[in-house]
Amino acid sequence: MIELSDNLRALGLVHGFTTREGGVSSGRYASLNMGGKWGDDPRAVAENRARVAARAGFSLADLKLVRQVHGPAVARAAEATTDTQADAVWCHRDDGPCVVAVLTADCVPILLADRNGTVACAVHSGWRGTVARVVEQAVAALVSVGVEPGALVAAIGPCIEARAFEVGEEVAAAFPGEVVTYQDGRAHVDLVAAVRAQLLHVGLPADAIERVGGCTHDHPARYFSYRRDGAQIGQMMAFVGR
Repeated sequence: MIELSDNLRALGLVHGFTTREGGVSSGRYASLNMGGKWGDDPRAVAENRARVAARAGFSLADLKLVRQVHGPAVARAAEATTDTQADAVWCHRDDGPCVVAVLTADCVPILLADRNGTVACAVHSGWRGTVARVVEQAVAALVSVGVEPGALVAAIGPCIEARAFEVGEEVAAAFPGEVVTYQDGRAHVDLVAAVRAQLLHVGLPADAIERVGGCTHDHPARYFSYRRDGAQIGQMMAFVGR
């Protein structure tokens, strides 16, 4: 039901990357759909979220999601609503109990926290968000409240990997050449490598960046994948907090 980060677990944080297993949704949403965006029964989504909260040990009343728009905006949970447009949401320990989260179904989920237990952040970085460097904007928001980049740890969760992420030349051109490869003359982008490079660029130590889970496209029994199955499917949730 939930995949965990060794780095975040060592900090004692509530966190995880959900899979598609262990829920009550049916059909294309089977079974642990965490998103209400694409037509699933709201009662099933509510039950799925309740199961994850119970397993992870947090209250649904403390869960904070925002409206994701594939951009670089970052929101503080204490100031955000469900209509706030952002692709990263963070909380500070002074804000009280809070679990921040993002939803994905191929895009890259990143969870950030500092070793002193001051802040936690969830980031949604699809190809547009990666080009816009949303994870760098998230780190900047945490730095603005006194957190040193070298004190941060990051977990990059299940997402589409390069072999399955074929793109057009106009998309490939938006990325640095080192994350673009060609297979049978077709461009593929390594989003994980791109996000990792951005985290290193803003000062996170290499050993503080962890990869959790696998390729969403390649494991249909375990993960939802928009690229593999099209619209009207479920979404996974990446969450972190206290």
